[in-house]
Amino acid sequence: MSQAILNQIVTQLEMLEILELKELKSAIGKYLADKQQATQQNQTQKSANKKQLFQEWDAISDEEAAVLKSEFAAEDLAFAEVALNDYMLRLQQLDEI
Repeated sequence: MSQAILNQIVTQLEMLEILELKELKSAIGKYLADKQQATQQNQTQKSANKKQLFQEWDAISDEEAAVLKSEFAAEDLAFAEVALNDYMLRLQQLDEI
């Protein structure tokens, strides 16, 4: 927050009566408590989602795991082949220089 904004806030606070300052303090406290509660609920939900994903992953059959492993291996191999082809072309270009 810029210094100018902080100065404006302080100036406005100085114009408030004690009762208004107490009401403001209460409102800010409630706002912060609500925000903290929402953050905690969000973190709890994210944690529950992660836990569910792990449980779902742990629950797959050996056949499903083998299929996934095969798919990942095929994708890795395809990626490596593309990368090596590109690398070979670059080496050939460097040799020509």
